[in-house]
Amino acid sequence: MRRAGLALLLLASSAIHAATFRVDDTATLPSEANTTMQWVSPAPGRGASNDVEGRSLITVRLNTAPWLNRNARIFLVLPQVNIGEVTAEWTTQGRLLAGQVRSGSRTLVFAGPIRTSLIEDTILLRIATDGRRLASPQRLDFHFEIDVD
Repeated sequence: MRRAGLALLLLASSAIHAATFRVDDTATLPSEANTTMQWVSPAPGRGASNDVEGRSLITVRLNTAPWLNRNARIFLVLPQVNIGEVTAEWTTQGRLLAGQVRSGSRTLVFAGPIRTSLIEDTILLRIATDGRRLASPQRLDFHFEIDVD
């Protein structure tokens, strides 16, 4: 009984130390305020793709000062949207990980010790969705989350 109590206490204390926070990315700058979406197929319709896509160059600046010298995992988050599934893919200059995220989920972009108060990278972002569901401009509220041990 004593061992089970100790094991339960250890599990509870490790759960207390793991936490998720939103990262301050207010210094992040897109190259353009709006991303223009274009049809993937020249003539959408029967037998053709109804997808639209757009590209944007973004300078990502993440304030990691609160987590200096801690091990962490940083995620790019794309909340659920009311226009159906949106997919975002990106490449980086190497400070962050390249990847893909679908609306309603998050994807790892950094793992390891936080050694600087600012993580900066430039990403080329490609956004795609079903063009039939786009009746008006949409705002995608990407943000970053950090899990720290």
